[in-house]
Amino acid sequence: MTPDVPRPPRACPHRTRLAGTLLLVLALTGCAGGAGEETTAATTGPTGASDPAGSPSPAATTPGAAPGETAPPAANGTPTGAPSGNDVAPYDGTATRDAGARFGTSAAVAEGLEARVDGPRHATTGQRSVRAVPGTPVQVFTLTLTNTGDEPVDAVPWSFPVALAGGEPATPAFDEDLGARMETFPTLEPGGSASLEVAFSAGPEAELGVRVFDNTTPDHYVEFTD
Repeated sequence: MTPDVPRPPRACPHRTRLAGTLLLVLALTGCAGGAGEETTAATTGPTGASDPAGSPSPAATTPGAAPGETAPPAANGTPTGAPSGNDVAPYDGTATRDAGARFGTSAAVAEGLEARVDGPRHATTGQRSVRAVPGTPVQVFTLTLTNTGDEPVDAVPWSFPVALAGGEPATPAFDEDLGARMETFPTLEPGGSASLEVAFSAGPEAELGVRVFDNTTPDHYVEFTD
């Protein structure tokens, strides 16, 4: 006769499931804690890469770059926003003055390309002016380019002259009534020429110098003065 062998107590299925659930919760909690630490490290990383509080960004000191910048005054002495884009290129004194010429005379601005600046003509802007409020005093000039070479010249890069008075920039103005339109020079065939009317916010007392240059390489210019 086989003696009765005591059977081990049966595990309660509810307890087994509870223990497994606790282990799973602990494991997930451990993973979440690790992820939280990594997230914290990522969001509270070194602060040395950010700019010190109060230090201006480069854009804030560049003419026409961002709101809140310090803009130079216009040639008539009235504070104004600085011109933006290519028409601020030779203002900072880093460009080289290749030559000078008088208004009404011609000067070579590139090989096979001559420029002539006539003016100034004093006027005030009308009701549809751009970059100048109506009634702003302006000086208007006629810039003429002539192809003196044997090949066609894409004259667009010479369409953006700038003007200064006493080292301060004069803001360009555009006005259909004055003929100063937002347009550029075309391609000039050999012997061909074209003219643009350009206007700058400046009173009649301002003695402007008009700088003509290739805006793709604005480190050289020819300056026309009275």
